[in-house]
Amino acid sequence: MESMKWPAVFALIGLAGCARTTEVRIAVQPPSTNNYPTHFAQWLGFFKDEGVDVGISQIAGASKVLEAVVGGSADIGGGVYEQAIQMAAEGREVVSFVSLLRSPNFAILGHVKSTSGLKGKVVGVSSPGSPSQFYVNHLLLTAGLSPADVSITGIGMGATAVAALEHGQVDAATLFGSAIPEAQSRCADVVMLADSRTPEGLRAALGVDDYPASCLLARGDWLRANPDKARRIARAVLRSLAWIHAHSAEEILARVPEEFRVGNTAAELDAIHLAKAMYSTDGRIKPESAEAVRRVLAESLERVRDAKIDLSRTYTNEFLP
Repeated sequence: MESMKWPAVFALIGLAGCARTTEVRIAVQPPSTNNYPTHFAQWLGFFKDEGVDVGISQIAGASKVLEAVVGGSADIGGGVYEQAIQMAAEGREVVSFVSLLRSPNFAILGHVKSTSGLKGKVVGVSSPGSPSQFYVNHLLLTAGLSPADVSITGIGMGATAVAALEHGQVDAATLFGSAIPEAQSRCADVVMLADSRTPEGLRAALGVDDYPASCLLARGDWLRANPDKARRIARAVLRSLAWIHAHSAEEILARVPEEFRVGNTAAELDAIHLAKAMYSTDGRIKPESAEAVRRVLAESLERVRDAKIDLSRTYTNEFLP
């Protein structure tokens, strides 16, 4: 080694660095108020502080995130709790181990005066078969209608969803986060048919005070094999949640990289302000909250309705302090 020239030593160090593998691979959708806690844990250095090397892959669509987790190309996914129940109905063990939102953060807006006016209309959802459609189905059933009374079409999220509502391509739409105030500012005639963003609205829309939504998911076998990594990830995300709770909407938005901004500062600030009340303070899921999610899913999915699901195996609080 003493005779080796310094350039050769540097070359070996470089090769060693290239060969280093990431300890934990997280698949998550692009930044939005639904998943800010995960992204902020990376942006603010909390994962690093907890001694875990995280690689984040941004994947469009919750279903694609779930595919990455189930397929093994990601260790952890930033998904929604509904997915853990759906996987349980199929005999797969996917577990939520940190809850980020205590509400789905959605609103259903329409060019109609009431839910009954949706009969025979076209309703836009992020994608058919997604939680956004389940919320529409629940709204219809609560109003005495049937999901078959409307036509469902996929309109994506964010700007594409707002545009579909604004230009009359759909009569109503399920929107999330900053897309809600954006649509309200651009569509003067829209009526709020359901709104889960406030405690009162959540209770009216889904009949509960706590409805687990965005969360971190992992395969059960991965969690059992990597409990220390799971705890470190959980601690980092809880720190991120605490940071968000402790800062103003303006301070939070200032930390979001420009490439992830939607271009309407007022709408973004409004969405963050409302989301702060929905973010979990402890990352936990309660048994009664899990049952509420199962109940709404069962309204739309026969396999969930017919399956004998042990909900205690779809979530865990054991990695939380």
